[in-house]
Amino acid sequence: MTAPPPPPAPITLLLPDGQEIGRVLLYERQQLDSGLWMYRIGVPLWQTAAGGGVEPAEYSTWVTSEQLRPLPGVDLGRIPAHPRTHTSTPTRWAWLLDGRAHGRPATVHAEGCRNATDRAHSLGTMQALDALARPGTTACTVCDAAEALLPILAHGQNDMPAPDDCSGA
Repeated sequence: MTAPPPPPAPITLLLPDGQEIGRVLLYERQQLDSGLWMYRIGVPLWQTAAGGGVEPAEYSTWVTSEQLRPLPGVDLGRIPAHPRTHTSTPTRWAWLLDGRAHGRPATVHAEGCRNATDRAHSLGTMQALDALARPGTTACTVCDAAEALLPILAHGQNDMPAPDDCSGA
């Protein structure tokens, strides 16, 4: 029988504009082949419920240590750590594009994803983002493709001024 994972630890998240969200949940940390450590956090939020109203939800994402601040008195040593096991050190993220086949839409995968087929071809990050911007292309949720690329693709979409607001007045 496997022991249950330890409960998440509270930690502070530093947002791009300098604001802090206190007491987000830290679940695990993982070292990339480059040596960088990434931390999987959960941010408690609200979402629209199916029948109307709102219900609690959690947004989960990976961040670096630069976006986190420990809380005084919280032991982060019990958070599961997954050090890198590969000896190679890639110089960039690598993605795969599985093209449309047998009526399936194109899918972007992280390199090494077990769901990618042998027909997939390599892409750089910008090529993967361009592919995801095309209608009908999806990001794999089995690997890190959806979690890493979709927030980048969506970044700033709601911050763009309406065409009539571009006058600067």
